[in-house]
Amino acid sequence: MQVIHRIMRIVYEVLLFAAVLIQQGKQTDPLDPPQDLFCFRLDKNSAVNCTWSPSDFSQIPTNYSFYYREKGSNDLLQKSTNVASLMLERKLLHAGITYIAWVTANTSKGKESLAPLEFIIEDIVKPLPPVAVTGEPAQDDPKAIQISWTKPTNFDSASLQFELQYRVAGDLDWTEISHDEIGIDATEYELEDLQTFTLYEFRIQCGRQEETNRRLWSEWSAVSSVRTSEDSPVGCLNVWFVRQLPDVEGRRSLTVLWKPLEQRQARGIIKSYSVSHGDEGKMEMKTSSCCNISLPGTTKLVTVTAHNSVGATQPAKLNLVQGQPAPCNMTVHISNRSILVSWEPSANTMPNGFVVEWNNMNLLEQTPDWKKIPGANVCMTLIDAVLYPRIPYNVSVYAQYQGGLGGPVSTLVYTEEGVPLAGPEISIFSIYQTGVTLLWKVLPLDQRQGFVLYCTLYYVKNPGGDTKYKALNVSCELNGFTLSDLEPESTYKIWMTASTIVGEGSRGPYLNFNTQASQIVAWKILVLVFGSIVIVVLCILFCRCYSRQRIQSFSSFYLPQWCCQKIPDPGNSRVGHQQHHYAPDHPGMIEEPEVVEVEEIETEDEVQVSLTNSNNPTLAGERGPNTDNLYWTNLLSQNVDNSPKAPRCLDKRLVDQPISTKLIGGALFTSGYERHFMPSEKDLLDNEWHLNDKEQWLGMGDTTGDF
Repeated sequence: MQVIHRIMRIVYEVLLFAAVLIQQGKQTDPLDPPQDLFCFRLDKNSAVNCTWSPSDFSQIPTNYSFYYREKGSNDLLQKSTNVASLMLERKLLHAGITYIAWVTANTSKGKESLAPLEFIIEDIVKPLPPVAVTGEPAQDDPKAIQISWTKPTNFDSASLQFELQYRVAGDLDWTEISHDEIGIDATEYELEDLQTFTLYEFRIQCGRQEETNRRLWSEWSAVSSVRTSEDSPVGCLNVWFVRQLPDVEGRRSLTVLWKPLEQRQARGIIKSYSVSHGDEGKMEMKTSSCCNISLPGTTKLVTVTAHNSVGATQPAKLNLVQGQPAPCNMTVHISNRSILVSWEPSANTMPNGFVVEWNNMNLLEQTPDWKKIPGANVCMTLIDAVLYPRIPYNVSVYAQYQGGLGGPVSTLVYTEEGVPLAGPEISIFSIYQTGVTLLWKVLPLDQRQGFVLYCTLYYVKNPGGDTKYKALNVSCELNGFTLSDLEPESTYKIWMTASTIVGEGSRGPYLNFNTQASQIVAWKILVLVFGSIVIVVLCILFCRCYSRQRIQSFSSFYLPQWCCQKIPDPGNSRVGHQQHHYAPDHPGMIEEPEVVEVEEIETEDEVQVSLTNSNNPTLAGERGPNTDNLYWTNLLSQNVDNSPKAPRCLDKRLVDQPISTKLIGGALFTSGYERHFMPSEKDLLDNEWHLNDKEQWLGMGDTTGDF
């Protein structure tokens, strides 16, 4: 490869050197002589106009010398000019005489002469173009037009020959009719075998009879045009359909579409279209101007016919029955802004043809475009002129059968991709201490300009500072994402972009948010407050209990003992609750309580308590004060009936007889309530100071011994 490259480089340098030498040689050589000397006049009384080509096209000043003389004479006439043309007055020339003329160029490079020209002034008259050139359609042939013209005014009597050129309007090339076909001194000609109802352009040129010098022919006339006559249209319309969405009442409809006929098929002005629709059993007729019509969604069969002033086309049929086999294995190949769509027919049946449909997804209100393909073809190329770059198109393929339609199979394509025009719009679903859950809308198709591969999430803490932003790629197919690892109680700015195979697009709208405060600090404050409250409550309870006991102990020195003694309520005892209370049978009748005589019997097991030796520590330590006797003494004294009917023996016995810890007839019955309020051993120990004044408190005086 290196050897070939060196050889090509050497050849290039040699050719370049040779071109430089040739250019230098041209600059040193003498100037080329003037060429193409030509003399003419426009009529018999006009001057002779002679022109020639300049000797060269350089900027070197050139002076031209025009010489002429009569043939056979030595009298030489000269005229000088610095332009490549010269006008000879008519009076300087005579009719019937042959003149010889030539031109010499004089420059600093040298002097050169042009080959001489011989002419007779009668033979160098150049006719004017034909005038009044018109055309009209032929009466009996819609494919022919009749063209007519008038001879130029400067050649009224001389014989002229004519040439005709014509073309379809808009074409670049002309078709020529020679002077031999038109004839001498002709003023009209009929063009045949043309296209019906087609606009044609034409023009005419003339020259002296048998004139061979084309430079002496007239210029072309102005271009005229005429349209051929109408004829019955040919071919069939290209018909297709689009199913519409249901309306508010749930009714479906479809729109039947067709493409206008080409001019060569319409062969006239299409004035109306007739549409027949329904099913094979019942068909209805409608008319339309162009080029769609709305039909019920239950339509199974449609035929459309085009009409002009002469005739109508063959009906174009469209079978809309669904359920036929669809094409399979559809593929798309993109190259040089063109899309090659290929597919395979169903393996069971062969369709009559296929329909390739493409729809601009950015302009859904527009009707789709389509093209019908013969059944033998299984591919189609959509060129750049049909599909525009960076626009999404939905390409579908249908199969047409004798009994209906199969398909479609569809795909989304781009002839050329670009970067997205915007990024997704973000919204916040929920905010946490160290994260946020984001939602975003799917980027619209008209802003994608290609297949979006992924989205990029950008976020920065404390926007406006020197902190660099962070980026995170996420799938655009998701509509939400939770961004974690954020700092509590911080401000963040966030935005998104979308990327295609070409690159990253423009950013979406900014969004600012603040993360929540840390719950650890809140829990610490809560625990501290709650702990403080608990400590205060415990302190208050402890102080109340301790202070109450201290106050009670302190007040016992100064108050009677009965003020500090805890006496239970007998009404709350189980004995009181066990009494049956019955309403009296008659008003005013009150049941007398039954008097029970209690007799104390001393037994050997009876234990007596001595109150006189309470100051003896040994005795107090062995027995301790028995507050039960005090309790029951008070209780018995409270329960004594002091009414006149009550016997007095009970009081005397209680006073005269010693108090025993047991009652006659067995142990004394006590309820749980009494046991709850009876003083405990601890209470008795805490109240030892009562023992010194117990006898006095009971009213016994200074007596000793046991009761």
